[in-house]
Amino acid sequence: MEAFLMSLAVDMGKPKKVPPKHPMTAERLPKGHPSFHQQTRRLYKALHWLLLISVLANTAPIAVLPGRQRIVYRHLHLCWMAVCYGWFCLASYWEFVLITLNKVSIDCYLNAMESAIYVVHSASILILTFQWRHRAPAVIDRIVKSDLERGYSINCRQSKRFLRVQLSLVLVLACSAFAIDICSQRFVVYKAILSIHSFVMPNIISSLSFIQYYVLLQGIAWRQAAVTESLQSELQHLPCPRRWEVQRLRLQHAELTRFTKLVNTAYQYSIVLLIVGCFFNFNLNLFLVYKGIDVPELADWVRWIYMVLWLAMHMGKVYGILYFNHKVQDEASSQSPFHLGLI
Repeated sequence: MEAFLMSLAVDMGKPKKVPPKHPMTAERLPKGHPSFHQQTRRLYKALHWLLLISVLANTAPIAVLPGRQRIVYRHLHLCWMAVCYGWFCLASYWEFVLITLNKVSIDCYLNAMESAIYVVHSASILILTFQWRHRAPAVIDRIVKSDLERGYSINCRQSKRFLRVQLSLVLVLACSAFAIDICSQRFVVYKAILSIHSFVMPNIISSLSFIQYYVLLQGIAWRQAAVTESLQSELQHLPCPRRWEVQRLRLQHAELTRFTKLVNTAYQYSIVLLIVGCFFNFNLNLFLVYKGIDVPELADWVRWIYMVLWLAMHMGKVYGILYFNHKVQDEASSQSPFHLGLI
């Protein structure tokens, strides 16, 4: 389902209300219609880098890329997914044997549990990507038709700006994690490679997956704002509001509310696994802080920076989940007065 929702990120350009040229509905709009192709091109233009990076990170099926729906591409991507996850599991095993088992009991236990959570979380992302490998193109076509039916136009500049900020944050955290992880392993090459593949890479992959989640929620908030603006204009600036238009806008609001529930339901397992991983990581850092205070010679600046970085990575994802859900609810609650006025 995550791969499906990633495909639904077409909604993410800030919607602008545009006057429809004719009352053609989504079901009657043919795929060969010029508006359909124009909207599809704008979609891929706005989401090009997110889709490409998601495919390489195995958080989206390759079918979401234009011109990559043939079976040969799907088989190549499946092989890429199997190789990446196999290498990840192998690296996690040898990291546990060569590094984690040499730590003290509590430290060893917490590290092992955190690594196991990452293995499960990565597997869940791959399974969902595999399940939606055939349906992604049809989903994109359906959403483009829905956009045209509703009279919305994708704001490519707004979408790119939002995605640029999110991807830049992941890039900064990833580069910082690579550098600090190498320093924390005392520049021992094999330890650094195993640690990066066991702990840093799964966090980067989950961050990319949650970018899709943030993009979806932000798009819902933008659409709700557009619906609220249209409803306000209809009720307050017209002497006699058109009841059919008001009803249509209310149905759009109800649809966005249902879509919000669908998004959160689809990501519920990833959110749970993220929270569980945060719990073990927080307890591990708490233990390391206590050990550093109790035995100061065991602590150094690299360990402290490493702990702060991991807390920032985990707490940043949790904050993003809460922030964008709160933003959607704020936009939804702003429509309540208009709904009450119609009763």
